Amino acid sequence: MGDDREGGTSAFPPNVAEAGIKMEGLGAWARQFNKTHKCKLRIQGEVIRLTIPDVMTVYMSFGVEEGEIRVETIRVFGPREGKGGRYGQSGHTVFQLVTQQLGKVLEEGVKLQNLIELVAGYDTLFISGCRVCGRVVSAEGHVPAVVRRWEGGEWIGEHVTCTPGLAVG
Repeated sequence: MGDDREGGTSAFPPNVAEAGIKMEGLGAWARQFNKTHKCKLRIQGEVIRLTIPDVMTVYMSFGVEEGEIRVETIRVFGPREGKGGRYGQSGHTVFQLVTQQLGKVLEEGVKLQNLIELVAGYDTLFISGCRVCGRVVSAEGHVPAVVRRWEGGEWIGEHVTCTPGLAVG
């Protein structure tokens, strides 16, 4: 998972949420999130859609477990992929890889608000370089840095090929 020391590398910021979001507080939490972030959350039934403008759209289906919202599935699509996007998978390799990375995080039972903050960290997906090699697009596979880590007070990216066997979380 990484080094949890102050200023070190870890999967999440040091102020990770300990309490999960309850169903009755989901709408208010989403409105507050939308006020403080450039990406936007929308809730429709049991699906949360997070849109990062010109980067990607993320669909998260959820259920309630022990009174708290638990994300059960996550799918990432390009910003211009069709309206039926919340089902199936993206037609683009980069979004398939991001879906896989986020799926690994779901296996750890991360709280909704921490997952959303992680997803919001993908806002620089196509413009920030890899922490390891410095390239925006990897030499192998020609995809951006889809692995995300919290380091030095910000989300940084790494290519899957630069950090074999490692993923967020």
